[in-house]
Amino acid sequence: MEQETTFYEELQANDELDLRDRRGKKHDMAFILLGVMIGLLRNRDGTLSSIHRCMVNTHARLCELLSLDIERVVSRAQLPRILENVNQVLFEQLLLSFFNIELSEHERQWFAGDGKELRGSIEKGDKRGEVSVQIVRHEDGAVVGQAFYNGTKESEKPCLQELVETTGVKKQHITADALHLDPAMTALVEQAGGVFVIGLKDNQKDLLQDMVDHTNAFYAKVTHATVDKGHGRLEIRKYACFDISQEYFENRWNNSGFRSLISVQRSRTVLKSNESSEETAYYISNGKSGKALEYFEAVRNHWAIEVNNHYRDVSLKEDKFRTKKKPITKLMASARTLVLELFRRWKPSNVIAQMERFQDCFDELIGALRKINFL
Repeated sequence: MEQETTFYEELQANDELDLRDRRGKKHDMAFILLGVMIGLLRNRDGTLSSIHRCMVNTHARLCELLSLDIERVVSRAQLPRILENVNQVLFEQLLLSFFNIELSEHERQWFAGDGKELRGSIEKGDKRGEVSVQIVRHEDGAVVGQAFYNGTKESEKPCLQELVETTGVKKQHITADALHLDPAMTALVEQAGGVFVIGLKDNQKDLLQDMVDHTNAFYAKVTHATVDKGHGRLEIRKYACFDISQEYFENRWNNSGFRSLISVQRSRTVLKSNESSEETAYYISNGKSGKALEYFEAVRNHWAIEVNNHYRDVSLKEDKFRTKKKPITKLMASARTLVLELFRRWKPSNVIAQMERFQDCFDELIGALRKINFL
């Protein structure tokens, strides 16, 4: 179903988005947020000063194109004071509503869950800062859910579990790193009728050893191999799926429904130097071994979330953006999520090249935003 109002109109219509005292307000919150997102789309991420200069340089033309009469641009000193008063929860709800990803129980999809540290939020003397946790669709990198936690005080595991619960992904298919191999997570998905494929490493030492012993004692139900050549490397992956439905597991795993064990043997050769490396990774699932080929593909496609993180760091310069104000850190992370969704819809062959084109041709950017009902 097509969205009836534009995203910008949704921002304008929600007075609760602005947490500032209503007395003496001179600048419209929706217009400021639009300016920030336009700055990101024009490759100005990394510093708030660069984003502000973009807002100044495009102010007159933006007002003309939107038929707005806004005389003054927000000052550089006032910009962070306004941004830290954005209702982050409501902004998250609006941007996820704009994504409009429907979860069907009849046609279930694969999603990846993972966290990414916002390095610019790490304060002097600390080793951790604010962390963004996302659930990303394998197929196209679309974000279905996002949350934050403070790495010095909280853990990623309950944060992702809550996202899996609240977004409805617990009824879908989900992949996650070994950190999330926890009875709370596996039982949540199993009891909801979903399927998980989660990494198995030394953080579950006894379980890992039991599963390695299983691969040595029993034959795999399904095997598969892939050969990839590119970026100066030759990579061979040998997949195997074992039926572990009759294995004994500790009582804490009783509600997890373990049924399949997946091993992936990766062999890499650097073609120029002929240097080789080999490793074996293990994954555990509540899915039946009869769908092993689907699980093999899911293991490979889990990297969809890493691709998103790469865009955030390389294209949008997320790690370079530094501020001591936590609300601004979270807001900018959410704005980047929205910007990546816009690029996902536009599907440019090169994201950075497209941002540079938007720098050179501001009217083209406005036209592109109007085509997808953003403006």
